[in-house]
Order: sequence, then C-alpha cells, then structure tokens
Amino acid sequence: MKTILGTHSGNFHADDVFAVAALSILHPEYEIRRSRDPEVWAQCDYLVDVGGTYDHAEKKYDHHFKNGPTYDDGLKMSSIGLIWKHYGAEICGDSKLAEQVCKTLIRQFDAIDNGVKLSAPLDDFSDVREVSLTTSISMMNPDNPFKADDVFEGEVVRARQLLLAAISRAKRWIHSRAGLALALNEALAEKRAYIIVPENCKWQEHLFNSEGNESILYAVFSKGKKTFAQAVPSALGEYSNRKDFPQAWAGLMDDDFNQAAGISDGIFCHQGAFLLATYSFDSTLKLVEEAIKA
Repeated sequence: MKTILGTHSGNFHADDVFAVAALSILHPEYEIRRSRDPEVWAQCDYLVDVGGTYDHAEKKYDHHFKNGPTYDDGLKMSSIGLIWKHYGAEICGDSKLAEQVCKTLIRQFDAIDNGVKLSAPLDDFSDVREVSLTTSISMMNPDNPFKADDVFEGEVVRARQLLLAAISRAKRWIHSRAGLALALNEALAEKRAYIIVPENCKWQEHLFNSEGNESILYAVFSKGKKTFAQAVPSALGEYSNRKDFPQAWAGLMDDDFNQAAGISDGIFCHQGAFLLATYSFDSTLKLVEEAIKA
C-alpha cells in the first residue's frame, strides 16, 4: 500500500518540495496529493506545509501560524525543518549525520522561507544576483497552475537526489575528521607548514576547528594519478589565502608551468594562485616547500 504524502496545491517552494522528498526516502512507495481541500488532507498519511497545524502525533507539519516552531537558536522552522527534526535521524540512520545535513542544507530552506536574507549584492557588480537552490525550485513553477502537480513530482525526485547526495557528503565530512586530525598532528610534530591529507578528505572546516592550525599554509592530497596542493584560506569560506602560490606560476599549464616551476611533470597552477597539480607527489611537495620559502 502506498504512503500518501499531502501538501498544498498551486505554486510550490523549496520547503514543501524537500519535505515531501525527505518523506519519500522513508516511504519509497508513495503517492503525492496536492490540495487545499480538508477532505483530501484527511486521506493523507502525512500532511506538510498546509493545514495550519503542527502535530507530530497526527503527522501534520505546517508552520504558517503565529509563534510557529523554532530551533533552539530562534530560527523559525519551515515544513522541511519540521520533517527533518522528527525523521532526519531515521532517514540518515544516524543522529550526528542528520545534524550535519541540517546544518549544511536544511536550515537554509527554513531561513529563506521565513524571510531571512542570506546573501547581498556585490558592491562592484550590483547587477549580479545569486540563484539559490530555493530560487531555482521556485523558477520551475509553470505559468499554467494546473500543470504544477506534474512539475512538483519531478522537483521532488530532484530534491530526493540532492538529499541523498547531501547525506553522502556529510558521511565523508564526518569520516574526514580523523584523517585531518592525524595529518595535522604529523605536521605539527614535524614543524612543517603543510598537511598531507588522505584522498577525498573534507579537511577545511575540520582544520579551522583544530587547535594549532594557524601555522598551516597548504594542504597536499592525491586524486588518482594526480597530486594537488591547495592554499589554506585566510578564514573558512574566504577566497583570500594565508599564502598564495608564487604569481610566476599562476595561470600556467603543462610546459609553461614546468618551465616556470622547474619541474617536468606539472599539470597546472590556477590563475587564482590557490591550487596546483602535478603527476607526482614529489613534485607537488617540492613546489609547496618552495612556496613556503618564497
């Protein structure tokens, strides 16, 4: 028997799309009913983002009323926040994993749906606007509202894929903590200004949250046959770095990069001077050590 997931008809938004998508992970055999008719709502196993009621026992998850539900820090929840609060750990199979997904994905939908502005125009490029995930979903609403149900189901499929990807990414992030700790301890013990992290290690946030990280300028890591070095940002999320790679290498590739850097197996140095790669660990390490001395 299919689980019936109910929400409102008409234009959809990121919070109701993701709320239904999250429930669809728990109930792969599901049917979506979009309506504003209370008689239709009564037929649903779950009701999200409509109805004016938040009642977990009744599986009703709306937030459109005065003094609606909030997180401990006061951020108002949307329908996806409510669904994740009650089912995130079950969906992820782990409460810590669910917390990380909430932090990196879910809360942005809660914030935007409740009128919190998360970005501002650039001073130098005032016409440039970020197209957020929330905006991209709203853009999918058809001009003909009678066609919205079919489009909504497609957006739920896309949102489910994004949720599963976010869960997978959060798993890698959590598992990376031990790898970064080992890499940092080794670097500090050897008094060097770079860390050597395992492949696929999500190192940046863990590094900035670790004691003694201030002396680390670069991270070295491998991907397949290539070895990369990346400059540590000046702060988490910033595009400036504690120390760039030499400008003489910036923007060069292949032979030009080899000649400028004095190696034979170089691949590139990014024009932003924050990332480079070669075909050998030794060459990448040589360039990192030269950059430190520069």
